[in-house]
Amino acid sequence: MKISLVRTAAIICLLPSIHLHLQAAQSTEKSVADSPDGDVEEFRVSALESKLTTMPSGPERNYFEGVLANRTGHLNDSIRLLGEALPHLREGHRARAARALELLADDYNKTFRYAEADQTFGDLLAHFGAELHGDELKGTKDDAGVAHLLRGAPGQTISWQGPEKLKTERNVINSLVTELTINGVEEKWLLDTGANLSVVSRSLARRLNLKPLPGFAQTMSGLTGIENPLQVALIPVFQMGGATLQNVVVLILDDANLNLKLPTGNYQINAIVGYPVFQSLGAITFRHDGVFEAGPTQTSASGARMYMRLLTPVIECDVHGIELPFTFDTGATGTILSIRYFRRFGAEARGWKEGENVTAGGGGAIKRKVYLQPELDLKIGKKVATIRNVPVFPAKTGADLDELYGNLGQDVEAGFESFTLDFSKMTFTLGNPLQGATRGE
Repeated sequence: MKISLVRTAAIICLLPSIHLHLQAAQSTEKSVADSPDGDVEEFRVSALESKLTTMPSGPERNYFEGVLANRTGHLNDSIRLLGEALPHLREGHRARAARALELLADDYNKTFRYAEADQTFGDLLAHFGAELHGDELKGTKDDAGVAHLLRGAPGQTISWQGPEKLKTERNVINSLVTELTINGVEEKWLLDTGANLSVVSRSLARRLNLKPLPGFAQTMSGLTGIENPLQVALIPVFQMGGATLQNVVVLILDDANLNLKLPTGNYQINAIVGYPVFQSLGAITFRHDGVFEAGPTQTSASGARMYMRLLTPVIECDVHGIELPFTFDTGATGTILSIRYFRRFGAEARGWKEGENVTAGGGGAIKRKVYLQPELDLKIGKKVATIRNVPVFPAKTGADLDELYGNLGQDVEAGFESFTLDFSKMTFTLGNPLQGATRGE
């Protein structure tokens, strides 16, 4: 379970040029074998779809179709397919069995079937925990801990009294916030697609009169990888414009773990709206003029394909004619590129400056060496976003960033009138370019 709270800044070192001693990074990325398992590992969704067209029916096909259904948002299909495949996988395909159980638990979480998610996580850790290593094991244990606290909780539901239209503004870390009144308490809530669950500070939880569920768990804070202790509570009625959500899960973190240390002083975050709320809203649009829209009638034009990596949106972008997956996080100030990106495009690095990246998140800040790519064109659907001085990590961060090609932040959408995440159609769409912006079709 991850909270976002990611704010990154790249500090350029005063060096005229860099000679990199990374011959391996200057070659193209070494991919996992061109197989369905490789497609799953490397998040090559289109390649997996192509292979499934010729794969014979049976447990193996059920497994790969179940993985694909999970990533493309067809959760009930994924539950059925993975459930059918698991008896076969348990007998001789331990790595696939572990993956199937991880995704099955994710399906249950997203459909608010917490008791089944708890049981599935227990099965995974008890029988296939040896297939998980390092940060993957740590993250799975975090997820399992939260699911265990929720095992008896009622599922989240939503009803509509009209379309969603809320005023938004930028806070001091340039993230979008909106003012909501919950349990009679007015507070500015950060709208963060990178947060796996909604979050409140302990002081706000007291003001909201929330009663934590018994027990404690922990969660990882975005790119910092810092673990934070937490409790879990339910907000019985969560009003957002024309939408009324019931039984919204919130993580309760100590105020200190939501306090960001900035050059200008500390900034306290008290409330974050996370992915499960956005998922229930269906299609959500952030407009440059300071309006957040959602609702049953909200639609989006054709855009880039969007997937889910567990509870995090993944956007398919064209880079130099190659479709690559990136996570997307409205809570991140800027885009950051991963070691996978560095390995694939490292031959260009001789023209990049050396820098230092400071990532602030819940619980602290981390400094890491980076290179700054002067300019990057990302083709997203029919639009091209041009971003500059993009940090590229030449080494593993030990966080989710390592698994895909990077994390897209607010600089990607800054030059457009709006952007829409449609969790029904699974698309991401940029609006028209702003006048004078250096982005275009």
